[in-house]
Amino acid sequence: MHLRVARETDIPGIRDVANRSLAASYDDVLDDESRRMAVESWYGTEESSPGTIAEELADDHTIVIVAEDDGEIVGFVQAFVAGESPRVGQIEWLHVRPDRRGEGAADRLLDRIESALHDAGAERIEARVIEANEAGVAFYEQYGYDPEHTRYVRLADDRVVEVTLVGERGPAAADDDIERVETDDGETVLIAYDESERGSDGPFHPTYLDEEREEHYGWYCSVCGSLDVNVGTMDEFVCDDCGNRRRAMRWDAVYGG
Repeated sequence: MHLRVARETDIPGIRDVANRSLAASYDDVLDDESRRMAVESWYGTEESSPGTIAEELADDHTIVIVAEDDGEIVGFVQAFVAGESPRVGQIEWLHVRPDRRGEGAADRLLDRIESALHDAGAERIEARVIEANEAGVAFYEQYGYDPEHTRYVRLADDRVVEVTLVGERGPAAADDDIERVETDDGETVLIAYDESERGSDGPFHPTYLDEEREEHYGWYCSVCGSLDVNVGTMDEFVCDDCGNRRRAMRWDAVYGG
C-alpha cells in the first residue's frame, strides 16, 4: 500500500471511497438520497464537474493524502490548516473503503496527515466526528485524541451531535480565545476564536450562549465582524453582510486500522 498526495485524476476513486465509507459508517443516520446528494456536491459525478474537491486540491491550505493499492484508491484523508494563534490543523475526512478496513490504511493515513499538518505549522490538531459513528470516535481516542466539546449540526433533515476531538499535542484553549458580544436583540453570546470553519474569504467562528459551549447560538464572520450568518440544510452557510461562504459540511467516517 502506497500513500501519496492526491491528484485531480484521483477524484473518481476518492468519490467511490467516500460513498462506500459513508454508507457503511452512517447507514443509521444518513439515507441513500442524502448521501448521494452530499457525495455529488463534494465530488461531482462521472458525467458532471468534479465538485468542490477540485478546488480543495488546488488550495495551498488543504492537504489530501490517498492510500493506493495496486492502482486503486482504498482510502484518503483530507485536512487543512486555519487560524493564527494557535494554528489549527483540522481533519475533515478520513475514509477507508469498507472492504479494506482492518489492514492498517487508517492508521497510516492518520500518521501521515498529522506529520503533514505539523510541517504546515499546526500547533493543535482536531478531528470532528458525528457522535453516532462510535467506531470513528473510538479510532481517534485510541491514538490519544480526547473529546473536547460537542455541538449540534444539521445532517440532512436531522440535527445530530458532532464531537470535536483534540490530539494529545493540542494546547488548551486560553481565556482570550473567547469574546463576549451583544447581539442586536440584546443577548450576550460568546465567540470561540479557538474553533473555526474555513470560509471563502476568511474563517467563521462558532458562538455559544454558555461558557461550557453546550448551547450553540450561531456563527461569527471574521471578515466583517457580523453575526448575521445564514445556515443551510447541510450546514453550508453564508454571511449576509459580506458574502463570505462556507461549503456544506463534511463528516468523518473512519473505522479501525
